[in-house]
This record gives sequence, C-alpha cells and structure tokens, in this order.
Amino acid sequence: MNTDRLGRFELMMTWSKKLQELSKVGECTQQLERFLHMVEALPGDEVGEIGMEWRRRRREQRPCLALVYLSLAVLLVLVVGHFSGPVFCGLAATTLSLAGAAALHRHWRLEEDFDNELYLRAAYVVNTPTWAP
Repeated sequence: MNTDRLGRFELMMTWSKKLQELSKVGECTQQLERFLHMVEALPGDEVGEIGMEWRRRRREQRPCLALVYLSLAVLLVLVVGHFSGPVFCGLAATTLSLAGAAALHRHWRLEEDFDNELYLRAAYVVNTPTWAP
C-alpha cells in the first residue's frame, strides 16, 4: 500500500492507540496530540488528500505575510523617512524586510514539518504489520 492511499481511519486509529500506550507509560505526548488534532481539523479521506489540503491552506496564507511586512516597510519609508532621515529609514526598512523573510521561512518550515510528519507517520502505519505490538 502507498502512503498517499492510507485512509484517515487507519492513521488516526493507529496513532490514537500509540498515544494511549505512551500516556500509560508516562511519556510526553504533546507532539502526537498536536498532530492528531491537526489531522482531525483537515478534510480528506486519505493521507494524500489531507496533505494536499494542508499545503493548500498554508499556501493561501503566504502572500498575506509578505504583503503585511511589505506594506509596513513602505509606510515606514514614506512616513518616518521625512522625520528621521535616510539612515534610520534604511535600517528600519532592512529590519522589516528581514523580519518578513524570517516569517516566511518559519511559515514554510512549519508547512514542511507537518507534511514530513504526516507522511512519516503514514509510512509507519503502512510498514508496520497489524500483529506487531
């Protein structure tokens, strides 16, 4: 079976059981709980559909972040540039540009991290026999 074709039910059931096992042992389960909550919030019957929906939602948010930082930089250059001088204005615009780039990088990293985790957990379910503990 391909990980893209793994059903939501099998994925959720396997990792819910693992969550219960880890809770009984006393292990930290925050990452797994967060993962299960995110999968529950996304539509789709198969892992491939869930992953595509996650990437689509995150892709829709990317331009908003870049536009916010760009508009702040333009506003800073236009308004503050007349009062504080070109050196401060340049430094502030550079700082905002770097903050925008860092926010987009963090956004892409979160997108990739969840996508990787989704497919790794799906591969675990596909490659682990049902009789294994």
